[in-house]
Amino acid sequence: MKVFLMSLLTFSVAACVGKSAAPNSGSPPVANPAGAGTANASGSLRETALPTKRKMGVALATYFMSDARYPALAAREFDSLTPENEMKWSATEPNPGQFSFEAGDRLVEFAEQHAMRVRGHTLVWHNQLSPWVKGLNESELKSAMLRHVERVASRWKGRIAQWDVVNEAVDDQGKLRQNSPFTALGPSYIADAFRAAHEADPNALLFYNDYEIEAYDSPKTRGAYELVKDLKESGVPIHGIGFQMHVDPRGWPSADEMQKNLERFAKLGLLLELTEIDVPLGEIPGDAERKLARQSELARGVVHACLAVPACTGLTFWGLTDKHSWLSTPEWGPKKGRGPHLPLLFDESYQPKPVYHGVLAELAGR
Repeated sequence: MKVFLMSLLTFSVAACVGKSAAPNSGSPPVANPAGAGTANASGSLRETALPTKRKMGVALATYFMSDARYPALAAREFDSLTPENEMKWSATEPNPGQFSFEAGDRLVEFAEQHAMRVRGHTLVWHNQLSPWVKGLNESELKSAMLRHVERVASRWKGRIAQWDVVNEAVDDQGKLRQNSPFTALGPSYIADAFRAAHEADPNALLFYNDYEIEAYDSPKTRGAYELVKDLKESGVPIHGIGFQMHVDPRGWPSADEMQKNLERFAKLGLLLELTEIDVPLGEIPGDAERKLARQSELARGVVHACLAVPACTGLTFWGLTDKHSWLSTPEWGPKKGRGPHLPLLFDESYQPKPVYHGVLAELAGR
């Protein structure tokens, strides 16, 4: 069944793209290293987004860099980079006080070589923690958190444009989540983390980042709004909020509703970033061609909402190709429903899908 659906998807991509995709085109006009995708004749995503003053971002992982197509396509299409896992706690501090920065260094250097902004992700999160963290008492945990934030943020001082300082602190009801060890420290831990990050790198813009806060009126959105509003009004050095935008096609707000919600957060004096965009195909009803068309429509809505709000400064897709999406992993894929998910702009062969051309057209105002 999977092979059959993939065949349908391949056929549909070809049918939707037609002759508009020219191999080895795009700008800068360089050779296509190792067959790295097919650029649109009207230019790359990063080029097309320039007049909008929005950054076009992608989450990258060092363990795929050995495939020459991967870094070449990323550098051509995007001007912002988020390390997918390389700056998380389990990667940077596997043992107490013993830090490892080599993987993060590699991505920061890659970004600098290709004129890409870097979004640091993430300093304090209840997932992907080193196991030793969960065994600490409250006093030890607070000390460990502050040390971790200081050491990691200062490592790339002046080289990280934005940090996701605290990630996913509220639950679906808008309360501090009970499955986070940091909740034991009380809500003040969030302000403490932001202050520590600001002290470590005063020039970095600091963000709170969360999922399912796209809809205007939901308990989680209200909880996130009150959280960042309180931080801002209390003088905590918070500069923005990240909306992850893991699209759920089974129930997703319209572009107008997302715009209205973004505008509400912007009125707090915050910058906005769409930080982890993907649109899982497996949750869209219909045949392969309809799935691809709907995927493009949903992604265009997300882009449209950002472009309509001046405070929305960037859009980051959570992965480069369907081949390497987190939704393709045995850990996360089955938890997110039917597959194959195929949620990104480029297929497993690094070719642009209809959703790529839809995003490109939205950026161009078409």
